[in-house]
Amino acid sequence: MANPLLQVKNLKTYFRTEAGVAKAVDGVDFEVMPGEVLGIVGESGSGKSVTSLSIMQLIPNPPGEIVDGNIIFEGTDLLAAYRQKDYDVIRKIRGNKISMIFQEPMTSLNPVFTIGDQVAESLVHHKGLNPKEARDHAVEMLELVGIPSARERINEYPHQFSGGMRQRVMIAMALSCDPSLLIADEPTTALDVTIQAQILELMLEVKAKTSNAAILLITHDMAVIAETCHRVVVMYCGRIQEIADVKTIFHSPQHPYTQGLLASLPKPGQKVRRLSTIEGIVPSLFNLPKGCSFCTRCNQKLDKCETVPPEMVETSPGHFVRCHLAKPMKSA
Repeated sequence: MANPLLQVKNLKTYFRTEAGVAKAVDGVDFEVMPGEVLGIVGESGSGKSVTSLSIMQLIPNPPGEIVDGNIIFEGTDLLAAYRQKDYDVIRKIRGNKISMIFQEPMTSLNPVFTIGDQVAESLVHHKGLNPKEARDHAVEMLELVGIPSARERINEYPHQFSGGMRQRVMIAMALSCDPSLLIADEPTTALDVTIQAQILELMLEVKAKTSNAAILLITHDMAVIAETCHRVVVMYCGRIQEIADVKTIFHSPQHPYTQGLLASLPKPGQKVRRLSTIEGIVPSLFNLPKGCSFCTRCNQKLDKCETVPPEMVETSPGHFVRCHLAKPMKSA
């Protein structure tokens, strides 16, 4: 069996504020295998984006800090390198072997540099191209993501692009170095459905170019998950609640939260006036329940759910659930 491309072990990322310590990511474990598309889903505030920023070593400190864990990429522990202040290791990997499509393109693009300069920068730095070669390749990447008149528009600035076009520029930047791992944080949020399909197809095509490359896809769109992912990680309140292959998640979800997410989706031929919802709201990270973090919204909770945190158990091969209702797989 192949070694994981990326291993995240017991990752804990906290934010220290005047209101207290927010445990945005609290003991997250998962792996991304070569050639895999791994999806991460969950409501806003569940820790999806903070997990991805932790992998990229882009947590603002202060107030944020990675307080524990290991992030191992192709055998290199990125967190160990960061703690030892070996920033060259991280610079060689970030933007080159690991690239990220950020959720907010306007705040991720530099307003005082042209689009061409920003796309070409990583090509000069990581691939050793001269400025003309980098610029020509940047034009090709912008054309690939569907930006018309790319050779002319490469001289324009981010404010001259619409939100959807800025998102495409971010995607072009992330894909330009053919990364081994692409982290895509809501990559198609600002795009219409037709362009969404084109961009997702482009991401998969670029992944196929690099041997054993993988994608970590963060999204709210379960349809995108069903169409593109091999496995799914379900997060809630900074912790993973369920992990399984995509077919198992859709056909046999075991965590009440996963069941609630899927029940809220419209179904073909369904004739109902209101879609199903998960009652209540996500609890504050400053005041999480003592037991299961989902117990305040769960319609299947037991008495112990309010006081005893559930452990992650394997209910079938490759299917892990953090719930007191889950029945551990019987050992052979």
